[in-house]
Amino acid sequence: MSVAYQLRIKSTAGALQAVVTDCRYLTYTRRVNEVGVLQFGLSPNHDAIAYLRDKAGVEVWRRDVRNGVDWHRDYDGLVRTTEGAHLDDGRETYTCWCPSVHTMLGWAIVGYPANTANRSTFSAAKAETIMKTLVTRNLTSSGTTGDGRVRAAPQPGITVEADGAGGNTLTYACAWANVLEALQGISRIGGGDFDLVQSGAATWEFQWHVGQLGTDRSASVVFALERGNMASPVYTVSRADERTVAVVGGQGEEAARATAVRTGTNYHVTTNNIETFVQASDRATTAGLQAAGDARLDELRARPAFRFSIIETPATVYNRDFYLGDLATARYRDAVYTVKIKGVTVSLAADGTETKAFEAETV
Repeated sequence: MSVAYQLRIKSTAGALQAVVTDCRYLTYTRRVNEVGVLQFGLSPNHDAIAYLRDKAGVEVWRRDVRNGVDWHRDYDGLVRTTEGAHLDDGRETYTCWCPSVHTMLGWAIVGYPANTANRSTFSAAKAETIMKTLVTRNLTSSGTTGDGRVRAAPQPGITVEADGAGGNTLTYACAWANVLEALQGISRIGGGDFDLVQSGAATWEFQWHVGQLGTDRSASVVFALERGNMASPVYTVSRADERTVAVVGGQGEEAARATAVRTGTNYHVTTNNIETFVQASDRATTAGLQAAGDARLDELRARPAFRFSIIETPATVYNRDFYLGDLATARYRDAVYTVKIKGVTVSLAADGTETKAFEAETV
């Protein structure tokens, strides 16, 4: 067969325990700035089951000889759920689920009280700096009670690359928020993506990628109906949930409560004047209230949506010509769009059939 897969199972210390090439099936999904998931099935008597303990590492390695794609790690996950079952027809099954290692970013909260400068509140700071500070102070040994954290931070083996102070300048507050959710909120307005990349036997480095996780290939990778690599294009403009004015409520009560009013990029005083209220009692400054309003309006801004299915062709092969997080060009009728490869789902059926589904979003 042209395509081959391996499941490489590692101990919690990162030591290789087993290499599985005979799983009954597997399917995994990866998404930019999100936790992916791997599911696979084994024979209930498989020797590798002994190594599938909580937080053991499971990597998916893939090769595609026909298309010139060599062995590469396409998924990096941790065992969190296993299931053995005896079915009514007498068959027995064993199933394992592994979220991607990004799940570790959600194992901590921002454990500093509200309005703790450069810990839970950031003023005019770069998005990269905010993200790396949150990870450093809440998921490494730098998060201590002496530093003001409510308890010593969990340490699942994450390190943080040097800060390059990249991305947009933000005012941001996130006391007690889940760290992963805070990072996702920053990425939506920060001008870049984040990733967790294996750096050692049981260590991963938190990284920032300016612009996007992947490479800008919009000049060389083009998806279009006439090229045979696009299917089912749909262009939608939905304004049903759009809001263009944010009234932000800060600290204080009744008439003494601090407020700020912000308008979005689509606001027009007569033709597009739609309000929403934003709760921001954790913000102590006017700049903080304004930032909360701007962030909410960005979430609620109406954007054109262009979706389509990607078809691999000899000229556009996954992990050779385009990768997760890359920018590409999509053409439909007279319109040209820049799109990001936002997600990919890969499945291997019991008969060896491989299928892939991709998610692309307009930029």
